[in-house]
Amino acid sequence: MRLGSVLILSISLAAFFSQAGRSAPTDLGETAPDRVRDRIRDTTCVKTSVTARSAPGDISISTSTTRTIFYVSPDGDDAWSGSSPEPNSQRTDGPFASLEKARDAARDKGGDSTIAMGDGDYYLARPIIFDSRDADLLITARCNATPVLHGGPRVLGWVAQADGRWTAPLMLPPGEEVGDLFVNGGLQTQARFPNAPLDGDPTKGWLFAAKCGPSIDAGKGDTSFCFHAGDFPSLKDAATLVANIVGGFHPGSQWGSDTLPVVAIDGKTMTVHTKGTPYFFTAEGSRYFLTGASVFLDAPGEWWYDSAAGQIEYMPADRRFPDATVVAGILPTFFKLEGADGLIVAGLQFRHGSPLGSGKFMTETRGYGAIRLEHSDRVMLLGNSIDNVGVGIHVSESDNVLIAGNEIGDVAGNGIYLGTTYGSFGKSSGARILSNHIHDIGKTYYETAGITFQAASNLRIAHNLIENAAQFGIGGGSSWGPQDAVHDVVIEYNVLRNANQKTADGGAIKMMGEQGDVLNCRIRYNLVTGTGHLMNRPDGTFWPRGYESTIEWPSPISWAIYTDGKASGVRIEGNTLSDNVSAIGINGGWSNVVTGNFITRGSGAAFRIDEGTGKGWRPQWARPNRIEENDVSVDSDRGPVAFVNAPDHGLGFVQFARNRYSGALNGRSFQLNPGIMPWENYTSLSGLQKAGIDKDSVILKPNRGREH
Repeated sequence: MRLGSVLILSISLAAFFSQAGRSAPTDLGETAPDRVRDRIRDTTCVKTSVTARSAPGDISISTSTTRTIFYVSPDGDDAWSGSSPEPNSQRTDGPFASLEKARDAARDKGGDSTIAMGDGDYYLARPIIFDSRDADLLITARCNATPVLHGGPRVLGWVAQADGRWTAPLMLPPGEEVGDLFVNGGLQTQARFPNAPLDGDPTKGWLFAAKCGPSIDAGKGDTSFCFHAGDFPSLKDAATLVANIVGGFHPGSQWGSDTLPVVAIDGKTMTVHTKGTPYFFTAEGSRYFLTGASVFLDAPGEWWYDSAAGQIEYMPADRRFPDATVVAGILPTFFKLEGADGLIVAGLQFRHGSPLGSGKFMTETRGYGAIRLEHSDRVMLLGNSIDNVGVGIHVSESDNVLIAGNEIGDVAGNGIYLGTTYGSFGKSSGARILSNHIHDIGKTYYETAGITFQAASNLRIAHNLIENAAQFGIGGGSSWGPQDAVHDVVIEYNVLRNANQKTADGGAIKMMGEQGDVLNCRIRYNLVTGTGHLMNRPDGTFWPRGYESTIEWPSPISWAIYTDGKASGVRIEGNTLSDNVSAIGINGGWSNVVTGNFITRGSGAAFRIDEGTGKGWRPQWARPNRIEENDVSVDSDRGPVAFVNAPDHGLGFVQFARNRYSGALNGRSFQLNPGIMPWENYTSLSGLQKAGIDKDSVILKPNRGREH
């Protein structure tokens, strides 16, 4: 757990705002990072008896009621009482060995209880379930202890084979699979073709789908794709193959990825048939690799699970391998809370789970979650460390949840999901997500976020450090309509670095609004840097890093902050955006305000305003989107500073005012559709003002003050 990492947030924001010549508002509330740290330390250090109760969004500790403490240790025994942290000298009593036994003892005791876990490793065979009988239970670490819960068993009994492989027995119950393998804590590579690149270059290690002839019906989604001659190795049986493939919401797009079990391979038509979905599409150029065959096991660090034989095969990367600790990641969920109101989980480590359940095919698409909450209100998750799992934390239809001071990293899908269960569409309101460090998100399934939310209201997401996300740093809102609508969300004081590293369409902070009403949301005082994109052409070559074009499609697109899907009534204020592609985008919504932002060193447009997702839609309350009082440093004259595409609504879709520009502006800095003149879609700032689209914006020239 690196709580100190989130303390840099206030310092980083202050430094950037100082460089921008303005001051950032200071958050001195109970949820500022230093106060979160202090309160988590108090909560997780169990010495005698404590109680913990919080108001929504606060981390206050009280001592009005004495708790019964049950101790757990790897050196314990479930036949003991659990009443002391260490075994007695006769080893006739002491801590429990399992968390399940401590939970049951707390249920039998009644009243408020604490489960205090000692140092060491706990290997889970199944998810631990908490329900209404566990309301207000506190599960935490002993003082200065590091309890580590593993999502599967240790793998023992390795035997060297003649071909450089090692094998070990691992017989799993029907329906269970090995999701990942870990050697001395490090994630190993499931045997694949082509092999993963040794240098980690995301543009390497892919095959590229061929153009099918005749063309495949787009309505079939990703149930089939075609391959080039010579791409596939010789295989006796395709029944265990899985295609790990990039696709999107229409053929040719690269918005996400999926793992598709292969049904059959037709050598005559060179077509792969898969168990796909009708809403995720592949096409010519979709990049992919294959897993699931023993023949792919040919590189150090690769593994393959033979479910029929009940054994793991592994090719070590280290000759000292037999002395390593090997864990098979089996569980996508470690803790499941079902109606466990007020339960607190603090100071634990969750490691080595399975990525299964965090993607699209035959899954609950928002993921299982290493910690999963369903209909559990007032839950607090404080100071935990979660890594190498499918999804970090999943909250469904639960109110007033507090998620603070956790470290979540190296996850297959989302870091944190908050929202609903598909089909019931209940909401999660009043959550606070504060001072978490979330990094390396979407390592298997790209269409994910460090923090994602839907079907929610009254949320605060603040002081989080989010780094290295496949698509979104923070992304939320309605994708379906009123049933998953989001309102009254505040996203503030977060630092987001290197979002959208693996998709062709994404960004650091995104707000959706398919329900088409006023969201009343605020995105303010965040620092966003390094937002990128990754997209290949049909021939397998990739667009250059940071490339943007407003006249090509499909081509990569990327924003630091943007609204989409009719999202309206969002205020984007006081953010510092540096070294991204596009800075701020509005797609389809009305009545959005973009003000007081500092934008520098972008490779694309500072502002992109497009009516696309709201074309033909203008509600009675709609007002033009306003872009005003922003500071924009233009470092390249290769593309437009602002791009407006509103052929249906016209240029009244947006109004610019009192912005301050500096740098490489020219007569083509503003691209408009419809254009000011029928024959010209580009203009200068003065041309924008003559057309009445901009009021009082200026171009600052070095040492000469302001000029129009």
